[in-house]
Amino acid sequence: MISIRRFFITAIVALVLVFYGVFLYYFLNDQQKKTDLILENIRHDLSETAYVVSTEMATPQDLREFKSFLHRKVANNPLVAAMAIASGSKILITTEHDIRSAPPKKNTQDKLKGLSAHEMLRYDIYETDIPYFIQNQPAYLKLYLYIDKAYLENYFAENTTNSLLFFGVVPLLLLGLLWGLLKRFVTNPLELLRQYAYYQSEIPKRFKLRELEYIRASMVQTFTRLDEEKSELYRLARTDNLSGLANRNHLNERLNWLISEFSRSGQEFALLFMDLDNFKTVNDTLGHEVGDKLLRNVSSLIKQVLRDYDIIARVGGDEFVIVVNHHGNEHELINIIQRVIEKISDVHLVDNHPVKVSASVGVVLYPKDGQSITTLMKNADIAMYEAKNAGKNQFKFFTESLHQQLVHEIELENNMQRALDNGEFELYYQPKISVTTGQVTGAEALIRWIDPNKGVITPDRFIPSAEKSGLMVPLGDWVLETAVRQQIDWKKRGLGDFQVSVNLSPVQLINNHFEEKLNRLIQESGITPSKLDVEMTESQFMENSEQNLSLLHAIQQKGISISLDDFGTGYSSLAYLKKFPINTLKIDKTFMDDYDTESGAIFIETIIKIAQTLNLNVVAEGIEHPEQLDYLVKTGCETYQGFFCSRPLPAAEFEKFLTMEKSCCQ
Repeated sequence: MISIRRFFITAIVALVLVFYGVFLYYFLNDQQKKTDLILENIRHDLSETAYVVSTEMATPQDLREFKSFLHRKVANNPLVAAMAIASGSKILITTEHDIRSAPPKKNTQDKLKGLSAHEMLRYDIYETDIPYFIQNQPAYLKLYLYIDKAYLENYFAENTTNSLLFFGVVPLLLLGLLWGLLKRFVTNPLELLRQYAYYQSEIPKRFKLRELEYIRASMVQTFTRLDEEKSELYRLARTDNLSGLANRNHLNERLNWLISEFSRSGQEFALLFMDLDNFKTVNDTLGHEVGDKLLRNVSSLIKQVLRDYDIIARVGGDEFVIVVNHHGNEHELINIIQRVIEKISDVHLVDNHPVKVSASVGVVLYPKDGQSITTLMKNADIAMYEAKNAGKNQFKFFTESLHQQLVHEIELENNMQRALDNGEFELYYQPKISVTTGQVTGAEALIRWIDPNKGVITPDRFIPSAEKSGLMVPLGDWVLETAVRQQIDWKKRGLGDFQVSVNLSPVQLINNHFEEKLNRLIQESGITPSKLDVEMTESQFMENSEQNLSLLHAIQQKGISISLDDFGTGYSSLAYLKKFPINTLKIDKTFMDDYDTESGAIFIETIIKIAQTLNLNVVAEGIEHPEQLDYLVKTGCETYQGFFCSRPLPAAEFEKFLTMEKSCCQ
C-alpha cells in the first residue's frame, strides 16, 4: 500500500521525466532547426558570392575588384570571420591577411545540408566552386568561407543556457513550488489527520483546503462524540444510575488505592456497611417508584453529613458502603455514624407520602478487621446483620466473637447439608388432644436433627441458619412430604385418620414453586387435603402480605386448614384475623403459664371468645398441669397440646402412644 507522500513524489518524478523528455525532444529539434538555418545562411552567402564573382569576373586578374565586396559580406554576417578565393593552393584574394594558402581538403566542408550542430562546429571552413571560362574552357576557383567558430559556440551555448533556464530550471522551481504547496496543503494535513486518527492526541488546526477541512471537522466531531460516549460509559461503569453515587466498581477502585496508600503510611480508615431497615415494606406498600425516590433522598442526606473526601457507594438495592478516612479518633467516627443514622431516621416526604425508615450499620476498621476488600466487606456485613438482630436503627463494630459466630454458622450450614443428604433429620409428633374427650384429634410434626456425634438438635438451633442459607426450602419440602406420607401410612394401618400439622417457613412461602410442589404432593400421595394443616406465625402473615394472602387463599381453597401459631405474641391485630384465611388460633404457652392470674385469664378468655365469634378453632399450647386442663374445660377451649399428655415423640413411639390407654390426657 502506497502512502500519499510517496504517491505524489512518484507522480511528480513521472511528470518531470515526461516533461524533460518532451523538452529534450524540443531542444534537439530546435538546435537542428537553428543549425539548418545557419547552414542555409552559409550556403546562401557562398552561392551568392560565387555567383557574383562568376558572372562579373572576366579573368582571374579581375578578382581584386571584388575585395570590397567580400569585406561587405564578412561585415554583414556575424557568422563569417573571413572569406577567400583560391586557385589551387594559392590564395588569390582574402579578407584576412593571416590566410596565406588554401586550407587542406580535410579541414573544409562543402556539404551544407543534413549536418547536426555538433558536426557543423567541427569545421571552421566551408567551400564552394566559382565556375568561369578561360578561352571558352570551363575552369574553377575555390571560394572559402571561414566561420566565426567562437561566435557560433557562444550562440549555441547561450541558446542551450536559455533553454535550460526557461525549460529546465523554471519548471524545476515550479515543480518545487508545487511540491511545497502539495506538502503544506495536502500531504502534511493528511499526515496530521492520520496521526490524529491513530493517536487521537492534539486536534489539528483548521485546513485551507475545503475538502480536507470537511474531513478534519468530521473526524473531530466523531472523536469528540466518541470521547464523550467513552467518558459517559466510564462514568456509568463507575456510578450508580439511581443514586448518582459510586457503584461497586468505583468503590473497589478507591478501596484498592486506599489500602495501597494506608498500608505504607500505617493509617486507619473505617468501612461502614449500611442497610435500610424495612425498605422492602416501603417498596411493597407504596411501590418501587416511591422506593427509588426514597433511595435518592437517603443518598443526598448521606452526602450532606459526610465530607467531600469520604467515599459513598450504593452496592445493592438498599445497601450502601461508606468509607470514612482521616477520622481523628473513635469518638469522631461514632459521631459521624450517629449523624448518618439520625438523618436517615427522619421522616421522608416522598410524593406526599410520609415515609419512615431507619438504618443498620456494620463497622470495620482497616487494617485491624481485614486487609483486603473481600475481608472488610464480609466482616462489615456480619456486623451489620448483628445490628439488625439487635433491634435495627443502630450500628455495631465488628468483633472477633462475631467472626467466630459466622464460622459457627458456616459450619452449621455445611453440617445441615450433610445431614439432609445422609437422612439425619427426623420428624417428631406431638398429639393434639380434645379437651372434653381426651382423644387424639391431630398431631403437630416437629423436625429434629439426630446428629451422630451431638445427638438430638432442636429446631431453634438450626432453623434460623437454614432460612438464611437457603436450605429451608429443600428441608421444608422434606418435612411436608414426610408428614403427609406418615399420615397416609397411619390411616392405612388403622392407627387413625387425624389431621397432621406442619410448620411453614416464610422462605417456603416466597418460593415460586411452593404451590406447584404442594399440588403435586397431594395428587401423588392421595391425602385428603382436610387432613393437612399448615401452621404459620403472626410475623409470617405480615411479611410479603399481598403475596402471602394470595397463596394462603389458594391453600385454603384446596381444603387445607391454616393455623395461626403463637397468637398474641406478635402483632395481634384483629384486622388480619378478618383479612387472612385462618381456621385455627393457637394460644402461646406464655399465656397459658399465666392462666391463674386475673390479667392472664382475661387475655386467654378474650382470645377464645374472639375465635368463637369468628368461628375459628382454638388450640392451647404448652399444657403441662391438670389445673391448666381444668381451666380450659371451663373456658370452652376445644383442643390442647403439651407435656401434660405427651412430649413430641418419634414416629415409632407416637404409634405406641396411639394404641395405649389415654385416660391420662383427660
